[in-house]
Amino acid sequence: DPVLAQALRTLPAWLVADPADAAVAIAATGVDGADGRFGIAPHVTPSVLWALYAALRHPGDYVEAIATAIEPGGDVDTTAAMAGAIVGAAVGLQGLPHALAVTVHDRGGAGFDALCGLARELAALAPGRP
Repeated sequence: DPVLAQALRTLPAWLVADPADAAVAIAATGVDGADGRFGIAPHVTPSVLWALYAALRHPGDYVEAIATAIEPGGDVDTTAAMAGAIVGAAVGLQGLPHALAVTVHDRGGAGFDALCGLARELAALAPGRP
């Protein structure tokens, strides 16, 4: 998508801009008629851009990345999920707030410990891993 490609080239400038200004610009990117005043629109381009913005502003701090992802309002459940996945992958389980991590479950019988065990089993199946 040429709009997203151009916006990705602009992302470094947004990272050093005032967050409120960056939010307005990103929220309006690729959405006809949007001016960014009402938060992140539920469209792919601004959602992806804002999630990347939040993750890149706070690559080592899961909580700050999530706080940044939800700050502008709008369709921020999506941006928070994407930013959290990116930063969570970077910081690993040890970089997540323990009190929050232990509440994760699969809406069934598997809780935190079982899901961690499953993750270890799956990682062991990856080629080249012990």
